[in-house]
Amino acid sequence: MPAYYGNFVVPTMLASITDFAEYVGTDAPANATVLLRSATTLVLRETRQAYYDVDPLTGLATDAQIGGALKLATIIQAAAWSAINYDPLTGGVITADVESSTKMLSSTIVFADAAAAAQSRSEAVAGLVPEAERVLELNNLLIPNPWTFG
Repeated sequence: MPAYYGNFVVPTMLASITDFAEYVGTDAPANATVLLRSATTLVLRETRQAYYDVDPLTGLATDAQIGGALKLATIIQAAAWSAINYDPLTGGVITADVESSTKMLSSTIVFADAAAAAQSRSEAVAGLVPEAERVLELNNLLIPNPWTFG
């Protein structure tokens, strides 16, 4: 359901659970709706300065390419969050650490890239994952880009 702000509408979901499942090739996780709603707000925030026409009743882009890019970026972001077991209901708080070591018999194996993995997880929660960003970039939805009229 879209939210109404004055005389314009902000969509609450840019992709459906079916879209998500088709993209990942398996059933959507139980929290797919939450993931997609949260990913939608992130994608809309990151593209807030982009200029494109929207349907006044839904707030969705009227151009198929732009709408497709917004949908795909939303799905990619939600799928990444699903893969790292991030729950948007935590409000952006990371509740699970990245495993940094494991024990095998009497030995301990330390993972050298645990700090990098933890940093990457933190960045994925706070902003767009690189693949979602690239989709938006390739479709000129990330500013600064010049506006052209004519």
